[in-house]
Amino acid sequence: MVKGSFRMSQPSGWDKAMTLVELMVSLAITALVMAAAVGVFSSQHRNYVRDRSEKEVLQDSVDVLRGLQRDLMEAGWAVRPDMAFLIRDGGTDGPDKIYINDVDLIDPVIDAERLVVAAECPGCLRVSSILSDNITVIDPWEPFSTPDQTLKINADNQTDFVSGTFLISDTTELDKKTAEVRGVNNTTLTISPSLKGTFVTPAIYYCVDTGAASCHPDSDPRTFVLRRSDRRTAGQMLPMADNVVDLQVAYQDDSGNWYGQAGCSKAGVGSNHCERKPFEPSRIRLIRVSVVLRSPTKDKDRLTDPAFCRPAVENRSAGTGPNECGYRYTVHTLLIHPRNT
Repeated sequence: MVKGSFRMSQPSGWDKAMTLVELMVSLAITALVMAAAVGVFSSQHRNYVRDRSEKEVLQDSVDVLRGLQRDLMEAGWAVRPDMAFLIRDGGTDGPDKIYINDVDLIDPVIDAERLVVAAECPGCLRVSSILSDNITVIDPWEPFSTPDQTLKINADNQTDFVSGTFLISDTTELDKKTAEVRGVNNTTLTISPSLKGTFVTPAIYYCVDTGAASCHPDSDPRTFVLRRSDRRTAGQMLPMADNVVDLQVAYQDDSGNWYGQAGCSKAGVGSNHCERKPFEPSRIRLIRVSVVLRSPTKDKDRLTDPAFCRPAVENRSAGTGPNECGYRYTVHTLLIHPRNT
């Protein structure tokens, strides 16, 4: 019987090479799987952040729109019906603007006596003279007050007319109904532009900041913001909601005519006009306000997709430029029936 020793065979060089290849393939597959997983996670995270951001923008804007809805619904409180509001058309390439009498000016409890005594227009001052861009006003129910008191309509501790306050009057002339106070000297207000009417009252001003001087504060770099100004923040166009790119208003008068809709032109009375002239809030029965919101971030892959450009709303054309495309847009619309006109 032959005696011998048992020897385990060692892997050949080819076997070693195959093992290394298998290891490299395994690593490559693992890397691909991990990359895919990271990509999916990253994509889902971006979508989550984007959707959350868009929802927050929408919710904030909806809260602001409730305030705008309330202001328009109550417009005309404590003033003459033709001082309730004014809607200025921005044309096919700009947002509209809204002026509303300050419905919080006269408190039914604190100012109860004034509501009784000054029943004709308790939230107003009477215009005694107009000379170009200077208007002198008096309080006809307190004619012997000192000058600094005659510019104070209600019972609070704040002067009602200071620089930056917007005015609205009872005239029906579209281009002479609102103005901004540029200076105050006793009972004389320096205003721009010129104004007409028998009575004036402080107005709330809503606008969308696209960079135009009439809505854009020099100290604020932000644009595409819904801004609001009233007598308590005179001179300050306060931001109410970010990522707002358009404000459009259409309205119907008591004859069934719509103003401000797509295809409208010029100003006048009747269908297919952009503004009603003369402007009589007491004749307006229904107001449709549309606010266009956009996502905070731009999708670079959607720059040429019309579905991701600012939409056409009422009589304003759709956006087509690089600054208006690539975003997700949402249109929020309110229907409002004024109560006090």
